[in-house]
Amino acid sequence: MTISKLKVPFISFSSFTFIGLIVWWFRDIRYFALFSGIGMTEFCVRSFLVKYPQYRQQVRLIVQAIVGGFLLFFLSLTIGVNFQFPQIIFDATEGIVTGALIQTLVARLIVPFFLGNAFCSRACWTGVFFELTNTKKSKKVYERNNYLAWGYLLLLVITAIVVVNKMVNPATDVAVRKAFIIGENLYIITVGFVLTFLVGSRAYCRLLCPFLTISGLLSPWSYFKVRPTQQTNCSGCMKCNKTCPMYVDVHGFVKENRAINHRQCILCERCVSACNNDVIKVDSNRSNTNYTMK
Repeated sequence: MTISKLKVPFISFSSFTFIGLIVWWFRDIRYFALFSGIGMTEFCVRSFLVKYPQYRQQVRLIVQAIVGGFLLFFLSLTIGVNFQFPQIIFDATEGIVTGALIQTLVARLIVPFFLGNAFCSRACWTGVFFELTNTKKSKKVYERNNYLAWGYLLLLVITAIVVVNKMVNPATDVAVRKAFIIGENLYIITVGFVLTFLVGSRAYCRLLCPFLTISGLLSPWSYFKVRPTQQTNCSGCMKCNKTCPMYVDVHGFVKENRAINHRQCILCERCVSACNNDVIKVDSNRSNTNYTMK
């Protein structure tokens, strides 16, 4: 195993550790333990996959389930840290900095410069749930509509403001906050299932998720992307497109010899695993990157 092959795992570990140090400075050491732990997990997993790439998807989903499960069942349901977007508004009205804001700053504004929307495919608990259960593919590709996505985010903001003014602010009451955590996650799962039945896999993530709306603004400039490294080996089998849960036209990017620079790419690497000719991989080589965003 050469040092060059460890570039992605090393930078992933360094990025999460650096983020942990920053959050520790502003909050407490537990956040450093959390983010450095995620970074070390990412380093170990990616180092393992350098030698055993055939287990990429199984290992990714196991890690996502462990990290996502820890965030949901321990930090959220046990301790009461709400990571959902409305909590940012709840906290802001009380001048509090907690989980939702930290997640937005870290996973949606900092990490995207390094790993794009990778949080969605490696740490999000609703993401792993949808990926395992929302597998129905639609023949028609429904693109993410920016008006709909930003309108949904605005609706969440308005709803949170109404809750703060008409009910007990979840930021100040642990019992109410835990009730919101359960209610919001059940709501997202329900909406996700309904939308998946109508428009295909991971529909909530693709069309509505407010966090993807935010991180999608920055992910096209991420350091690491899925890129064609052996473009001439492409047979045109379209397996990369068929396996993508976010309906990204991976083959279109490969055909033009461009990095997959789509705002909906979550770096799940299903396209990489599906390609039998090793045409694409996660790489930092920017020489063939076209920054035209989709």
